[in-house]
Formats: sequence, structure tokens, C-alpha cells
Amino acid sequence: MSKHLLPCFIACCLITEVNAAEKKEKKDNNEVVVLEEMTVTTATKTERNINEVSSAVTVIDSERIEKSPATTVDQLLRGVPGVYAARMDASSPNRIAQTYMRGLPGNGRSLVLIDDVPMNVAYDGQVDWSQLSSIDVQRIEVVRGAGSGLYGNHAMGGVINVISKAITPGAKGRIEADYGTMDTKHTAGIGSYGSKNAGILVYANYLDSAGYDMWRADTNLTNTPLSQQAKMGTEKLNVGAKFSYDINDRNLLDFNFSYLDDKALGLYYVADYIPQDREQYLGSARYRYLGDNLEATILAYSRIGKMTADSANAPNATSPDVTFPAARGIRGATLISYRGKFDDMETGVRAQASYNLGEHQKVTLGGQYSDSKMTMTNSYPYETGREQVTDGTVKLSGIFLQDELKFGSLNINLAGRWDLWQTSGSFYDTKASFPGQGNWSERSENFFSPKGGFSYKLMDELVLRGSAGLSFNAPDVSQMYGSSRRGTTVAYGNPFLKPETALSSDIGLDYYFGKTAFLKTTLYRTTAEDFISTIQRVGSPVGTTDKVNYGGVRAQGIEMEGMWRANDFLTLYASYTKNDSVITKFNQNPTLVGKQLTNVPRDQANLRLDFTLPYDVTAYGAYNYVGDRFSVENNSSFYRYYSTFDLGMTKTLVKDVAKLKDVTARINFLNIGDNKYQGIGYMAPGFTIMGGVIAKF
Repeated sequence: MSKHLLPCFIACCLITEVNAAEKKEKKDNNEVVVLEEMTVTTATKTERNINEVSSAVTVIDSERIEKSPATTVDQLLRGVPGVYAARMDASSPNRIAQTYMRGLPGNGRSLVLIDDVPMNVAYDGQVDWSQLSSIDVQRIEVVRGAGSGLYGNHAMGGVINVISKAITPGAKGRIEADYGTMDTKHTAGIGSYGSKNAGILVYANYLDSAGYDMWRADTNLTNTPLSQQAKMGTEKLNVGAKFSYDINDRNLLDFNFSYLDDKALGLYYVADYIPQDREQYLGSARYRYLGDNLEATILAYSRIGKMTADSANAPNATSPDVTFPAARGIRGATLISYRGKFDDMETGVRAQASYNLGEHQKVTLGGQYSDSKMTMTNSYPYETGREQVTDGTVKLSGIFLQDELKFGSLNINLAGRWDLWQTSGSFYDTKASFPGQGNWSERSENFFSPKGGFSYKLMDELVLRGSAGLSFNAPDVSQMYGSSRRGTTVAYGNPFLKPETALSSDIGLDYYFGKTAFLKTTLYRTTAEDFISTIQRVGSPVGTTDKVNYGGVRAQGIEMEGMWRANDFLTLYASYTKNDSVITKFNQNPTLVGKQLTNVPRDQANLRLDFTLPYDVTAYGAYNYVGDRFSVENNSSFYRYYSTFDLGMTKTLVKDVAKLKDVTARINFLNIGDNKYQGIGYMAPGFTIMGGVIAKF
């Protein structure tokens, strides 16, 4: 089938499904049903009806999460328009799970929150998506477009807020166990107890997979022979606890703790080689005041991470830094060039207060402070006593003000935020000849990020909305202070990088038809300046690179999203994104102007059918399409488009027996076409099967 045929079919489904829903609703009720009362908090930091916010928002609710085969949070994002979630399989390591928004590649250009705690690590902007397993996720709110007006750093493409399950009255629990392809074993459990004014919730999740061969077929066998290519597996453990205490009806406290241990295994047949072993601790405490006209929140958090990651010797090269006689002359990935140890910590506080100035106006004032520290130490097994140390600190201070106004069918949102960004760092090597060493004292920049938007109810079921705002993304520690050598090439950091800035705007039209259907269409455009990238250093060996601010980019496109609850038997979800991201200014290499940004698909489409069948059976079928993505900035090579088809089914085996609410068997057939497509630098596993049992009590 043509690579464009099914995406076009999905776009047609988005247009026709609402027409069908409209005919059904009028036939049943002879009148238009009022808009569904779904509220969101991430778009404005206050609770608002989704049809009153000016931003493009997608909500992944508990029903969709329950029916999804996903075990990691980023897998749940598949099918959200404007979002590219590149994880290929649950067994893929977190550190290669890329998630982009609105055509802006790079993890640091989208802000990810867990219960309002920022999760982008200061070292490289990455997110440890397994910090919270899908078993403890209540809902996910995805707000696309400029978010710095309320959230500050990273929120260029948008904000993803993962909201964990709340503690509810009584005792509840759930246990899961699954087994599947690649000797993949998954177990998870969650339990909670809530009384009148206090509660506790605990959960645990474990995933172990022998993995698969992620190596691309075009890998140069001279550089990396088959004898050195190992399959990559994973072992993930995360546990957590939540405590809540209501002092009274107005004063509430909650405390959260979670721990993640994420190991990647294999990749090279090298003795003692560790691709990645990351631990992360996350703790937070929150106080909320709920008054008649005033609501206030204070959140304090700390995130501590530790990671070990080895670098194999450069393919087909002996690094000049490896001088120990026993290693001299050894080529290919047959030994560990250096072992990296990462220690990062971020502590912060976020606070806000919202006050109702009458029935039609709400004002919110808030602020944030965070202090991030990171140290990376590279040790060299074949050079006793040698160390390479990168240190970096980033401090962020911000204050914002927001005014929400309502005039009948018109809602207006005006916000502005001032941020101060401060950083300092150093890079040292006990080998004095290693290039790029230095100590850089603290420097700072400040930003003002305004944002405005509106939503206007043209009819009871039709909403016009639009927004525009400025946003920024500060360079991370690795881009500024980290330098590394692999073989004869050096990747240099740049301590003088400037933060990226962007102007974003969008306009959308949302059609709701009660609880039966909706169709949302959004046109968006972002122009960014001082975009950070890696370029070849002139006059140096190929692969020797510098980090630079290269000028500007432009990303624009269209997002379509729809849902149709046809009847009690069938629900349809569909989305389509058309994106065009190009370089508009590149002072260091003008020949790249007009080229597409790397790793960004120009087309994405998703179609999912959920069935509720007799005899306590549910089933789903899903189709996912991702278009071509260029792999290099001169667009001379690309990752080929791919499509996947998934099928799944559940059957309730036992209901209301003793203390068991139900026991359900499930099975998922993923990528049934066995399409071993290219992700970002690695191959997908092809067809996999996963089956198991869920017990609720």
C-alpha cells in the first residue's frame, strides 16, 4: 500500500466520523448535547473546562491508559498529534527514547512534568520515562505550543504533564504479570487505602527483557564486525509511595517518593561493558489551600540521579588517549575506552496562588526556583589514575502573572513570566594535553516570556481558539562544558552557548458533539533563533565537532485529532500531523538553509478502534504511521517511513469472587507486520507478543 494512502484515509476518517456522530445524536435526542465537561489544569495552571482554554490540549485519560499495551509513560503518547514518541519497544533503554513536539527535535525543547515536578535532567535534557510506570498514571495532559509564559525553561514545543493516581476512600489494589517475546517478563502491583482524611498508596513495577539485535543492516562490518555486535536488553525497576493528609477541608498535604533503576544490557561483546545503569530518586512535598475565592499551592522537590555508562573503543581506531601497552594497537569495539559516572541533583520549589476577582476573572501569581548540579567523571581502565571531570551548575528563578477573563462566550488568557538563568562549569583532565579544558565562572541571562490566547464559542458545539507566545530553551550542561574524544575525533562543548528563543502561534477549531465525538484541527507555526546544533570543525578530522548557535529554524504544520464513540460497542480514535521543519539561517554553513531538521517526521498518523464485546471481552486494533526522517543536516540520508499494526484482546475470567473484583487475561500482538524499521539510529524488534493476567481487588 502506498505510504501516503493510509494517512490520507485517517485524515478522511477525522472529517467523516463527526458527521456520523452528529446524525446519530440528533436521531437519538432531537437536540444538540452540551459540551462534555472535561477539565484540565496544565494549560493555565488552574482548573478549566477543556473547551475554554486557548491552547491545543490532548488528554490521555484513565480509560485509554487501561486499554493500552504500554508499560512506559512515553509509549502512551503514541497517537497524540504533534508529538513524536520514538521509543520502539518497552525493552528499549530510556536514554534512547526520544520525544519531540511540534517539529522541534531534542528532548530539552519539550518540558515533562510528573505531578508538576520537572523531569528534564540538567545534563542533557533527557527524561527518565520509567520513573513512573503506567500502572500509577491517572491521566496525561499534553499542551502543545509555547509554554514558557507559565513554565519557563524547556517549554518551547509544549508541556507534558503526567498525573499520578489519587488516593481514594477504601482499600483497592491491582496486580499484573505478563510474559512475551524476547523472554520479556513484566510484573507490577499497586495498592492504596484511604480514610476520611488520610491515605497511602504504594506501587512497584519490574520489566526484564533479553532484548534483540538493534544493529542496523548497513553497519560497517569492517568497523564493527558481527562478532562484536551484541543484542541489547534491559532491566527496569521502579517503586513508589504516596501519602496524603487533609488537615481539614481547606488545607491539604501530600508526599511522594519514587525510585528508578534502569539498566541497559549488551550492545557490544566487550568484557564488563555497561551501556547504561541509571538510578534516580524523586521526592516531593506539596501543600494546598482551597478557599472560596483563593487557592494556593507550594511544592518542594528533590531529584537525585546516578548513572554509569561505558564508551567502547572507537570502531576501527585506536584512541590516542589509550596508551597503556596492553591496549595499544587494538582496533574496533573490543575494549572499554572510558567508563563514565554521572551524578546529578536538582532541588526546587514552585508556588502559586489564584484569586477570583469576581465571577468572570481569575488572577494567578506564581514563582519557581531550582538549583541543578551535575558531575561526570570519566575513568580510563587502561590508564591507571587518569580522570576526566565535567562539572556544571544551572540555577533558574522565575515569577509569572496570569489573568483569565471571561466575557460570555469569549475567554481571554494573558500571561507573562520573567526568568533568570545562571550557569557555571568546568572541564578538567589529568592528561594536560587533552583539548578543551577550562573553568568558566558564572554567567547569566534573563528572559521575559509573554503569552496570550483566546477561545470563543461560535456555537454550543463549535469553539475557535488561538494563542501566541515567546519561549526559550537554555543549553544543557553537556552542550556547554562536556568534551569527549572517541578515536581520533573530539566532540567539543561550548561554554558560551546562548539560550534558544522562539515565537510560536497557533489557531484551531474544535467541534464537540456531547460525549459522542469531537474533532480538533490546529494550524501552528514556530520561528526559533540561536538554535543549538553540532557542526563539523573546519580543518579537523571528520567527526571532530563543535556546539554552536547557528541562526534560525521554522516549524509549521497542521494537527488533526478526533474521537467518535459510535455506540456501546465501538470507539474510534484518530490523529494526523503534517509538519515542515526547516533551517532558515545558518551562518556557519549557508548551504544548509532550506534543509529539513533531522529526526522529525513530516507525516504522522494514528488510528485506533476499541471494541467492547459480549461475554466480558474487549479488543482493539491500532495502526501507526511515521514518515521519512532525515538523519543528517544536509539531508543526504534519511530513516525510511514505517507503519505498524497492533491487535489486542482482554477477557474477564472471574468477577466478584471473595475479595477479588475481577481477574482478566490479556494478550497483545504488536507490529504484526514484522516491520523492522529504523528508529533514531537503531532498529525496531519486529513482531512481538505479550500476554498476561490482571487481578483487581
